Amino acid sequence: MRLSLTSRLIASLGNQRGRVRGALVTGLVYSLGGRFFTRRFYREQGKLAEKEGQPQLWISLSFDVDYAEDVSSLGEVCNILQELGVTASFAVVGCLVEKYPDEHRILSQAGHEIINHTYSHPDNEILHPNERFDDLSPEDQKNQIKRCHLVLEDLLGVSPQGFRAPHFGNVRDRRFYQTLAELGYSYSSSIISVDSPGFGLPFKTEEGIWEFPVSCCPVHPFTALDTWHALRKPKARHKKAGEFASLVTESVALVKLYGGYLNLYLDPRDVAGYDEARKAIQALKAPGPDLPGIITFSSHLELLQKGQVCNS
Repeated sequence: MRLSLTSRLIASLGNQRGRVRGALVTGLVYSLGGRFFTRRFYREQGKLAEKEGQPQLWISLSFDVDYAEDVSSLGEVCNILQELGVTASFAVVGCLVEKYPDEHRILSQAGHEIINHTYSHPDNEILHPNERFDDLSPEDQKNQIKRCHLVLEDLLGVSPQGFRAPHFGNVRDRRFYQTLAELGYSYSSSIISVDSPGFGLPFKTEEGIWEFPVSCCPVHPFTALDTWHALRKPKARHKKAGEFASLVTESVALVKLYGGYLNLYLDPRDVAGYDEARKAIQALKAPGPDLPGIITFSSHLELLQKGQVCNS
């Protein structure tokens, strides 16, 4: 009974993109056990990856640079990534790039990928308070994206092809996909895996934009596996020594076991401020002959567009 019920629940979640989950669904999943749900979720992801010909055992590592503290941590983060031989994707905010252009140039100079994270990050309590990205008109959303794009071109010499919505885990309106298509963008990383139609695998939207969902916490599968959830927010859920790194290792193991995709998201200031965050990145490079490859969104997209991957 439990297995059958959970299977139906997972299938339902995998096809409810953009819908708001109710307390009943959340309570049911957590009563069964987050890890029980997550294991079955990755199993379904692996089956779909094999069916669709998606490349298996890939990891994306991305960072959001949306506070001054994140900007000041970029040099240290780049050094850590260089020591590990890892290339990552960084979502940057236009007004912060205007204020700190030299600090942001470190990213492109180090070979990392830069993606558009809007001009002023609506609902940021410092940069743009009291107005959610979801609540902006289509024209205002478009202006947020265009203005950031122009800043990145003018100050960093970068023309981004990717986008991440502010507070992506809370974004329910997907109007921005049409805007991205109109502006010539290719991909986005703006939803969490439990809200995706393909169990967290990259998928192509109706507007022609490839979406790379952010992976969820194995214990709390309706929440992103990120440093805010684990380490920094009030009543953070995974602050015990070694716990966050262990969750990342657990997620990598599930991808290795079933074949699929992991998209880990962190905040730069947390990597600089928490040993646990640095250990989590190191966990991605733990020794082993069958490790997943760590790949940027744009590099993964090249595989998809070259036809090495099909999508139903």
